[in-house]
Amino acid sequence: MEHKGTRDLKSNRLTLRKFEISDAPSMFKNYASDIRVTKFLSWKAYEKVEDIENYLRVVTPNNNNETVYNWAITLNNEVIGSISVISLDNKNHSCEIGYCVGYNYWNKGFTTEALNIVLDYLFNIVGMNRIFAKHDIDNMASGEVMKKCNMKYEGRLREHYLRHDGTYSDSLVYGIIKSEYNK
Repeated sequence: MEHKGTRDLKSNRLTLRKFEISDAPSMFKNYASDIRVTKFLSWKAYEKVEDIENYLRVVTPNNNNETVYNWAITLNNEVIGSISVISLDNKNHSCEIGYCVGYNYWNKGFTTEALNIVLDYLFNIVGMNRIFAKHDIDNMASGEVMKKCNMKYEGRLREHYLRHDGTYSDSLVYGIIKSEYNK
């Protein structure tokens, strides 16, 4: 495995790139302030653009870290979501992916497209052997994205998620290994 960090990735419709502080207004407008988007996430919807700017001031200094993989999902130069490696296991060449996209971009294939681009990069450029993702049991649409990317159901983690509203939820785990992906 050879870490490459967050590099620009492109598909027919999307560009995945590093976040910039100037992305805050676009993020706020398109997804980060929407309670429909954050309903099943561990973080609450942002109430002010300035709070997103503060968040970006924390994460953007890691933009050139070769072991950080954190992409802004952009469509026509608008940030419509994010996709990131949220845990990395160097010893086992494995990682967990997390993602979210704005409500106005749901059910249009954007999340599946972004996940496929990232899977290809992590398997075939970085050299990951296994990639997995989890979703809140009540967020079945996220599981459908994983299935469309040929990830296989691996199990259920009981009361795994502590939602931002203080309730616990089970999570469902999906994974894919390099040999399956490259078939």
